[in-house]
Amino acid sequence: MTDRFTSRRRARRLAIGGAVVLAVAGMNGPALYRFGSAQYHEYKINRPEYKAENGHWDFVDMPAKYRLNTIHAALLHTGKVLLVAGSGNNQANFDAKKFDTVLWDPAENTFKNIHTPNDLFCTGHTQLGDGKLLVAGGTKRYEKLKGDVTKAGGLMVVHNEDPDAPKTIKAGTKFTGKENGRTFVAKDNITVERAEKVFDKETGAFLRTEAGLGRVYVEAERSGREYETGTEDNYRIQGLKGSDTRNLYGIAQKLALDKKDFQGIKDAYEFDPVAEKYIPVDPMNEARWYPTLTTLSDGKVLSLSGLDEIGQIVPGKNEVYDPETKKWTYTEGVRQLPT
Repeated sequence: MTDRFTSRRRARRLAIGGAVVLAVAGMNGPALYRFGSAQYHEYKINRPEYKAENGHWDFVDMPAKYRLNTIHAALLHTGKVLLVAGSGNNQANFDAKKFDTVLWDPAENTFKNIHTPNDLFCTGHTQLGDGKLLVAGGTKRYEKLKGDVTKAGGLMVVHNEDPDAPKTIKAGTKFTGKENGRTFVAKDNITVERAEKVFDKETGAFLRTEAGLGRVYVEAERSGREYETGTEDNYRIQGLKGSDTRNLYGIAQKLALDKKDFQGIKDAYEFDPVAEKYIPVDPMNEARWYPTLTTLSDGKVLSLSGLDEIGQIVPGKNEVYDPETKKWTYTEGVRQLPT
């Protein structure tokens, strides 16, 4: 009797235990399946024949001293890879003029810091027929979002009515509005082309003088909303002498605390994979932040769009680089393209 009762209890415990095992297995089945599938996937993609047919992603063990926020990467004909960050989308690096490029040798898994002559963050790059890499454009000034802008600023168009000579306006030059009385400071050096005399084609009679124009980004001397302007004004340029006081002046529309976009540079370089250095070439005709560079069938390079030196989209002035002459020329016609 006791043996029969004991047997029944043992059978019941086994049944309950089996049910618990089945329940636990049921609840964890999907996880177990996923784990097994992941393990098999890892095994499959690491087989030599799979890698040969499909390629393979892997992590590169990059020493801390060479790590950078790579914005551009290019495989060179030497088998090495050029990793370009410039300031790496980091305002602190930009302010400190800390511009980075690293050359990686995948065969030896070695790295080398390359001197970077300018901020090539958001430059454009493309391969040339001789194996060099053309790099053009980059960052002249970082964007500032609305709310981060403390000094009113914007575009100043400088007019030169002297037909005899171009004029240079240096960074730090002050412009004072005739109507609003507010003073703004040029942030960069610019050259304003000389004026052109226009004559009647048939009679040769003098018609008018068309002023040479230059553009420069200006900011208020002091922070605050009270230094904003709301309308167009004519600006007197401080520090001029003689006839320049009449021939040179600025005109600006609204100068405010609005968002300021990235501003581009004209600089261009060829990176030599053998010498492993940037070589300056003729700068572009237009400053460009985030341009598109495309190698054409004849070996020349087309440069499109980008934000100019005051943060506006380059207005359809596309240009071509000739690797033989190292010069840029405008394309015929105007075609506006977004960044």
